Order: sequence, then structure tokens, then C-alpha cells
Amino acid sequence: MEYTIDRIKIDLQTVGFSETEELLATVEKELRRVLRFRNDVVAADIYLREEGTNPANNKQVRWRLGIPGNDLFAEGTGNSWAAGLRDAGDKLRRQFVD
Repeated sequence: MEYTIDRIKIDLQTVGFSETEELLATVEKELRRVLRFRNDVVAADIYLREEGTNPANNKQVRWRLGIPGNDLFAEGTGNSWAAGLRDAGDKLRRQFVD
């Protein structure tokens, strides 16, 4: 699913399930949290997938931010999509200062 938030092209891919309004709101909330630290993002590719059968930590998030120069990439996991997005978002934010 492709859409735009604040002139940023978002490509959200879900594997094995369909995105819901709640999931889209969670993605947008985490994206806005990450964007507070970087204002030159032009694209975000977010890949969501459930890995394995362990419900305690089976949500996998892969996130690529398109910025001038080299893109940033991070992976996160969690027991919910919000936790996985937060994990990946925190890893992206740490790359901003490096």
C-alpha cells in the first residue's frame, strides 16, 4: 500500500495479513515520532511480517528511510506491531547522530 504523509512517500508492505486503520495509525504515529529528529526524509518503506509461532515476539518490522545520501535501515521485533515499530524507530534514531 502506498500513500503520502507530509510529502513523504510511504510504502507499507504486509505479509500474510491486511493492514487495518489501527495499524496505519500506529505506523503514522511512529513515523511522526522519528521525523521529529530528521526533516530531510523523502520516503519510508516499511515491511511487516509475522515470524514463527511464538506470539511473545513474532512481529518483525523492517524499515528503510530514504534520505539524501545513503538510506537508513533498521529491523525491529516485538510482541505487537507498535512494539516492533518502536524498536526499529529507536534504531533509526540512533543512526541519525552517527
